[in-house]
Amino acid sequence: MSNLSCGRFPSLPKGRGKSVALVAAILCCASAQAEERFALLIGANAGWSNDRPLRHAETDAERVRNVLVELGGFPADRTELLRDPTTADVRASLRRLAAVLRGQTSPSLVVVYYSGHADERFLHLRGETLSLDEVYETLRDLPATVRVGIFDACRSGSIIAAKGGRPVARFEVKVVDDLAVSGVAVLTSSGADELAQETRTLAGSVFTHHLVSGLRGAADANHDAQVTLAEAYRYAHARTEADTAGSLVPQRPAFRYELRGQGEVVLTHDQKTAATLVLPRGDGERYVVVDPNEWQLFAEARTTKDHAQALELLPGAYHVKQLFPDRLGVAEVSLSAGQRLEVASLAFSPRPLSAGLLKGRPLDSDPEELRLWQRGEALRLLASDEAGAALAIFDKLLAARPDDRGSLRGRGRALVRLAEAYARVGDHEAERKSLKSALSADPSLSEDPDFQSWYRRLAELEAVQQRQEEIHAAVEEEIAKNPRLLRKWGVGGELISTRGAMGIVGNYIYRSIWFPSVMIDLPGPGLDLSLRLVPISFKWSPFIGAGAHVGLRTPSKSTSGGLTTTTDKKNGTTPATSQYGYDEIFSRSAHVDVGIQYFGPSGFATEFGLGLIVFPGQSAPLDWLVLPQFNAGWYF
Repeated sequence: MSNLSCGRFPSLPKGRGKSVALVAAILCCASAQAEERFALLIGANAGWSNDRPLRHAETDAERVRNVLVELGGFPADRTELLRDPTTADVRASLRRLAAVLRGQTSPSLVVVYYSGHADERFLHLRGETLSLDEVYETLRDLPATVRVGIFDACRSGSIIAAKGGRPVARFEVKVVDDLAVSGVAVLTSSGADELAQETRTLAGSVFTHHLVSGLRGAADANHDAQVTLAEAYRYAHARTEADTAGSLVPQRPAFRYELRGQGEVVLTHDQKTAATLVLPRGDGERYVVVDPNEWQLFAEARTTKDHAQALELLPGAYHVKQLFPDRLGVAEVSLSAGQRLEVASLAFSPRPLSAGLLKGRPLDSDPEELRLWQRGEALRLLASDEAGAALAIFDKLLAARPDDRGSLRGRGRALVRLAEAYARVGDHEAERKSLKSALSADPSLSEDPDFQSWYRRLAELEAVQQRQEEIHAAVEEEIAKNPRLLRKWGVGGELISTRGAMGIVGNYIYRSIWFPSVMIDLPGPGLDLSLRLVPISFKWSPFIGAGAHVGLRTPSKSTSGGLTTTTDKKNGTTPATSQYGYDEIFSRSAHVDVGIQYFGPSGFATEFGLGLIVFPGQSAPLDWLVLPQFNAGWYF
């Protein structure tokens, strides 16, 4: 992802030391006496759907706002902080700022700061795309004496906790010379093809951390109790380059200037209400100042051999940490307004190096700080491709505060990552649900350029889902007409039929039309195997079946009672009459059955019909009978 300098402002040329000196000299000659001061601070953690979420962009914007108000003479009511804004929000704020500036008659200074994602063309904000050209031209055209843009973003990368997105090719740099007002200067956190890195150790961006520390006094090179734009840039450039030198892509802040006139652009200066922490002279020893809970890092500075270094802070309690190669030294301080405290006078307690600069978690007694920390942890997990764990934290935060927009945005991003995972394993239904939930959590995704491919994918999955629902509805309708589709096993009783009388029947349904069954004939006793065809897919359907019956005991000839059959003689006129007992008919027989079957939605079924049973005869090899059919049962 590009920062603003990557699109409109040249990256730092070779021989950076000379360039730093050059910009310092030019800025020293620029018009600087800005009586009226205004600032617009923009922080956006989430970015677009393909960006790895940032943890500290919004916090960094707040830190810059705080140091400008505390030490820069920027009135609180003339500084605006935008957290995760839309493009429309940013445009509206810039329009309001321009309207206010047009009403000013005295010299004015405007600072516009952005921390977040970008690429070679756009800032990655919610809503419509906001191009780098538009941002620069708007900044340039603001009716202020001096306009300063500070952009902490980068063009590409996924290493460390990189601020950025996809690598892109180098592009041409445009230069604008015909300014209508006295000057504009832009500082950026990285060159045109570099990453702008944020680290967990500093709980923020490397560049912004050193910029804020510089504005608190660490950048005051001439010890005049004020920090100029040139000093702030020179300090942030040197410290950022040094701190990222060991990374895969070292970060070199860049600049663009179009300032005319004489004087300095002073950003911060000594305030009577501030307290001063004075570091001793030394050989580059590192000191950091954190809050008493060791959750927030306020400033950092290194000692020099030439002079004592001073840091300006608001009155309050702090922990000062001195970093050694193998340990930490920690001292507790309480600063009052106007106090000047020498760090050399403090008593430092040793701690192991593993204790770190920050504990990383606020006290549970401060719910708001804890909530912000938990959201940051979720963003860190999401940036580490642990979308499921991040989603669990976002859901917990939203359960306590459903209107937490940052958590809603994070939840949307986590669900997009889960959709990617589901797509890889072919679970398209889970993919569809994740994408739909992502849009529900963050409706602005529909305008996200990176999300457009997912938006089309969701439309495809929704179309598939609709087709499946239509098929399901058709199946349900078919089941309503033919309940045999839904059930497989049944049990029932046979009252009387060619299969026997007073029997227990077990049935199975195969492909909704075939009914193989087994019956235990209790009076026989005997066993019957049969198969029925039920061809029509309605509750009522005709059936045809066939089967065989085997008795389980030797039959005895009936002399009275039982069933009687009459057969015409082929060579005589007198018909033959035979009397059969139950066990004679059903000892060994075959049968064919026809009738009608009712099968209800609840699984109840019954059959009515007639059957022809064939069995060994008394006066002929085979004899036969026609018997009624009636049975009932339940299917499951």
